[in-house]
Amino acid sequence: MAQQAVVGQSGSVSWGKKLLRKVTCPNCWHVFSPEDVLFVARIDVNDPVLGPNEYQRFSPVRFTVKGEAVDPSGVATTEMACPRCHLPVSEPLLEVPPLFISIIGSGASGKSYFLTTMTWQLRSMMPRMGLAFSDADPIANSPVHEYEQTLFMNPHPDQPTDIRKTQPDDNRLHTSAIIDGVTIRFPRPLQFLLWPTPDHPNYADAQRVGRVIVVYDNAGEDFLPSIEQANSAVVQHMARSAILLMLFDPMQEPRLKGLFRADDPQLVHGLRPDGGPVVVVRQEMLLKEAAVRMRRYLGISQTARLQKPLIVVIPKFDIFGALPGVSIAEEPYSGLKEKGPVRLRLAEVNLTSERVREILKDRCPEFVATAESISEFVRYIPVSSFGRSPELLTRGNQRFYGIKPQDIRPRWVTVPLIYSFCRWGQMVLCSTDRRQ
Repeated sequence: MAQQAVVGQSGSVSWGKKLLRKVTCPNCWHVFSPEDVLFVARIDVNDPVLGPNEYQRFSPVRFTVKGEAVDPSGVATTEMACPRCHLPVSEPLLEVPPLFISIIGSGASGKSYFLTTMTWQLRSMMPRMGLAFSDADPIANSPVHEYEQTLFMNPHPDQPTDIRKTQPDDNRLHTSAIIDGVTIRFPRPLQFLLWPTPDHPNYADAQRVGRVIVVYDNAGEDFLPSIEQANSAVVQHMARSAILLMLFDPMQEPRLKGLFRADDPQLVHGLRPDGGPVVVVRQEMLLKEAAVRMRRYLGISQTARLQKPLIVVIPKFDIFGALPGVSIAEEPYSGLKEKGPVRLRLAEVNLTSERVREILKDRCPEFVATAESISEFVRYIPVSSFGRSPELLTRGNQRFYGIKPQDIRPRWVTVPLIYSFCRWGQMVLCSTDRRQ
């Protein structure tokens, strides 16, 4: 950490912060010194990198006594931007180390529902583990806020609803900047601040415990083979991420259907009940394509295993009938029903992972082989975003799947991320299994 003092117009030191020595832009992954950060003007537009409709970025020479940068028109501003891509950089990223996480999966695999239920439950779960989980950038997180509002703060909880499918051209997920004369598409990441509370055992060393959790969520189509464009960087986050979450959709694997409950409407009416075309991709091929790109971005051999964990998340697990030794009816946490601290039962998660792996290896051996050829550390974690089957709904001439908000009972949705914190987030979390 470096201590920064900002001098106001009067020449006196007005404030100071402990800044990181190097900052990583969450949009283009440019690494820069915190003193090189740009600020966003309040009035002047026509930025040379972002275009004529965007406010200008500038390097400040004047500050207010409160430490606010003064833009060329004399207006104070606190919004910051990357010196390379000029896209926003949230203030916590200058002070707290980032932890990049990529979520990948095919179209209709349930990424948006998983992400929404996971973040919603983490907001209430993490304080019981000695950590606050909040928005590091509320504007960047607006898509997940909308989804949380729909599913968990809906004024009509008894009426079925849904959240719209993520589209490859959704401008809330992507943005563009002109880099070296070339217009490049970048992802818009979600950003959450993970910060210790006084209940955390390492609270006295909060700067080392805290993280800005940067999550990248793409449309499934972004990972299709041969879909990558030269001017797109929307999936390059995979190379920078410390943890990979791959959603393996059981509904898109015909060899698993013999294990499903026969009464689920998704079996009766299919993935697209409106009769529209369904592009079903072999999921091991999608994972293989993601690995090819990651190795290329990292500049390593296409036969090398990645030095980062791969968590295979099996969504929609409620569709399965009884499986020997596998159940997500109860959350794998100790202390959950008491008022004291909560800890993850790591051994239980590991055992469940082994049993799910056995099922997948028996039914889909090439997927397991692909996953374990990509990463040296793979875990298989079942989840259910709803905790039950969705309902078949009709809106006008459209038929779709939805659910009543009051019926949502997520199962294990927090486990993939909390398991990752326990295993690879040094000083961040402790589990009930000290051996890990």
